[in-house]
Amino acid sequence: MRVTLVQPPSGLYETGDLAPPLGLLTVAAFLEEAGFDLSLVDMNVRGITDHGWVQDNFYENALAAILVSNPDVVGFTSMALESHVCLELARLVKASDSAITTVLGGPHFSAIASHLLELYPWIDFVIAGEGERAAVGLLHYLQGKQGIAGLSNVAHRRGRDIVLNRELKPLRTMNELPFPAYHLVDLSHYFEANPMRLLDYEHGRGCVFRCSFCYSPAHWGQGEQIKHADRIAAETGRLKDLGARHLFFVQDNFPNSMPAALSICDALIEARSGLTWNCYATLPQLKPNLLDRLARSGCTSVFVGVDAVSARSKSAFAKHFFKGWNGLSEKLQACLDRDIVPTCAFMIDPPNSDCADTDAALTVALYARTVGCGIRLNTLTLYNQSATSDELSRSERTYTNLKPLLLLDTPNIMHDNRFAQKHPALFPFHNTHLRLGEYRKFVVGMHIAYTLFTSFYRTLAQYVMMEGGSLWRLLEHIGEKIGDLSAIHPLVRRAVEREVFLQEFAKLRLSRETLSALELETAEYNLGRNEASRPVTVQSGAGSKTYRSGRFELIRLVEEPGAYDRLGPLKINGSEDKSYLLVRNGHQIDYFKIRKEILPTLNKIKRAQETESLQIPTAWVSELVQSGALELM
Repeated sequence: MRVTLVQPPSGLYETGDLAPPLGLLTVAAFLEEAGFDLSLVDMNVRGITDHGWVQDNFYENALAAILVSNPDVVGFTSMALESHVCLELARLVKASDSAITTVLGGPHFSAIASHLLELYPWIDFVIAGEGERAAVGLLHYLQGKQGIAGLSNVAHRRGRDIVLNRELKPLRTMNELPFPAYHLVDLSHYFEANPMRLLDYEHGRGCVFRCSFCYSPAHWGQGEQIKHADRIAAETGRLKDLGARHLFFVQDNFPNSMPAALSICDALIEARSGLTWNCYATLPQLKPNLLDRLARSGCTSVFVGVDAVSARSKSAFAKHFFKGWNGLSEKLQACLDRDIVPTCAFMIDPPNSDCADTDAALTVALYARTVGCGIRLNTLTLYNQSATSDELSRSERTYTNLKPLLLLDTPNIMHDNRFAQKHPALFPFHNTHLRLGEYRKFVVGMHIAYTLFTSFYRTLAQYVMMEGGSLWRLLEHIGEKIGDLSAIHPLVRRAVEREVFLQEFAKLRLSRETLSALELETAEYNLGRNEASRPVTVQSGAGSKTYRSGRFELIRLVEEPGAYDRLGPLKINGSEDKSYLLVRNGHQIDYFKIRKEILPTLNKIKRAQETESLQIPTAWVSELVQSGALELM
């Protein structure tokens, strides 16, 4: 029996997280051990490396890629975003050959299994929960080797009824899982697209927490399962042998059990593989003893779900980890001190009449960004079967494609979901429980927030601390000035947002501290533009010589540039501004304090026309070349 497993496309431009589809590779290895013939089609890497493949002819291209393996069974997986693509591909597969068995699996399809079989007759089976044993059982049934009544975690039709015998944690131990079937993919395609040479690694499943918005409790069951530490160390070594240089430990929370997490770190330290890695972690477990072991074992970053900031969110999401900025900043700084960079996820509250909760979450996220952390600004996604989704089940869900269109890096085929237009509640990335106008404003605001928190975070921090400014009102105003953000090409949107911010923010009455931070970040932003350098003819004691003008900006600051990276009001106290030279040096910016006597010469270089010849003292020329203000031709 020939089985083809399909990973649908989801990304387009961003490659930092690109890796082979671990879930399918694990299922494939389990099926191969049971004697089945496997093929795997990863449409995600195909679309990221060839954008044309996921454009207008995508479904034709994708169907051909599936059918070339001449499958008896085709299985599709989805986390939720790509569900409609899988449904359409399954319909096309069934239309091309009704004898092919179509199977859906993954967290999202698990949660809506009965609805899928009720609504879409071209779907034959849905695997709910962990798929390895369920897939083997289903294939044995299709071979006539076992009866359908004995199937666990396989939703199927029986007359007019839908039958699903759900079993949580079907594996006795995670050590039952074989090593993923990496021979089914060409790893060079992934490593070429993602220079990190990333592979995902599953050392365990599940989470000990029950955050109400999360899919994990319903999918994996409460608690966790993990592999033995020595096996984890051995398997990471095998991944290095395959060419990996960085691993992502995909379990929902690495330190579910502190003793287990420490033993895994110790095993990795002893193995000395040289690999770096990152993982998910929760705030309560980010303690010095764990952080020390994480750092020694090669962990370079942790993804931390701060999520709930306001009292309303903490209560709604059953997540009370955030105890105030001071406590959070201590945890984050403890990570940074060990060269572990946290990426903090925040569930931003939709604005109400006073937008206080929205501003509170945005402010904490801004402060985390300012101290050197990565951030994720999330709008609530109502994953089916999550506690939050169940609680809001009586709220009307309205179809919208704004999240995949504006907040996610997706090809066009992800944007419109015809299945969600009829049944919006089944597709969490294509619905909202908010009024559509409010939701549009909210989504646009989050897109702008991420742009500004990346480029102008020090300015915004001073704005909040010195002016007491409302971040949400500022985002709302910029969104109104931009208009229809979705009409702007995705690669241009952030540039437009930066330009509108600079125009509108300059109109406000601002403190000297905020204006100083704005001057610094505006200069840095200008240096990020890809403008061609100009030839400059210089007359000095050494004669006439032509140079190129370097990419530089001249600004005056109230403190040295490093002070702007510290979270707190700038210390002006009537101090005199000092002149600084900012020079673009490849992908970084170098900062130099300028002597007063050389400042006029730098201004002349910046304004010089191609036909103009500049008189510069010989001693200064080498200094200007060394700083990068002048470049040798």
